[in-house]
Amino acid sequence: MNPEVHVPGWEWYYVAMYFFIGGVSAGAYFIGSLAELFGGERHREISRTGFYIAFPLILLTPPLLIADLGRPERFWHLLFHAKSGFPYLNFQSPLSVGSWALLLFGAMAFLSFIDNLVAEGRLQSVPFARAYSRMPRKWYAVVGSLAGFFVAGYTGVILNVTARPFWAATDPLIGALFIASGASTGAAAIYLVMAWRKKIAAAGLPGLDRFDRLAKVLELVLAVAVVLLAGRWAAPLLRGSSAVMFWGGAVLLGTLVPLAAGWYLPRAAEGAALPERWATVLAVLVLVGGALLRISLVHAGQVQ
Repeated sequence: MNPEVHVPGWEWYYVAMYFFIGGVSAGAYFIGSLAELFGGERHREISRTGFYIAFPLILLTPPLLIADLGRPERFWHLLFHAKSGFPYLNFQSPLSVGSWALLLFGAMAFLSFIDNLVAEGRLQSVPFARAYSRMPRKWYAVVGSLAGFFVAGYTGVILNVTARPFWAATDPLIGALFIASGASTGAAAIYLVMAWRKKIAAAGLPGLDRFDRLAKVLELVLAVAVVLLAGRWAAPLLRGSSAVMFWGGAVLLGTLVPLAAGWYLPRAAEGAALPERWATVLAVLVLVGGALLRISLVHAGQVQ
């Protein structure tokens, strides 16, 4: 290991799970927002499912981030810093900016989550339900999707600005790769939750499927580009455990297999929709691949 290179004080498993869960949450919310803004009634179940996923998942990320800091009582320093004893907003580091974006995204995800409950009649007994139903849901869907888009990508930027050769060499592709992966895993999570709730929106599935295929193709291109751009620093992704997770898990099982199956199986069945059991298996593979993508990239940078 090069002694001149600063080793980040991260517990890689906390960071990788933070990146993964935040990406799924942001991706699901972004898809839900697109369905809300442009999809109409036939995509309503997709938008509601995306919003139902986003808020509970994003609640899991602050504990992971705090645990990784090692000193949880200092988490507030990511948001504020004191000058002359008076706290000021802290925007001095990518992690601080990302923490504020995470806070904004969480707030918008909460509003959309509550809006779902009101729209489905689950909060009718709450006095503010009628007033809340008049809230401009499309506005906070726009704000939340932009914040979520940022949250999904800034996690990759955190790696790129850290003084580790592999991460620095791949600037800015890891951020873009995480955005594409967040979109793909978000779509997979939406399908799984709709299947679990027995509310698969058949009318909206073709649009979700097209979006998912586009995200997977982009993810595949960016994954290969990351390795090529890294050059000699890509060695951890060419051999060892990181390589197995990256190529076998993220690229093969999480991207290529779902892409190929999604194209081949409906044609083999003469145009029939992909059977639900196969779609469920493929969605699980996408989520596993998304987790392994982040684990492999974080681990590859740490071992150099």
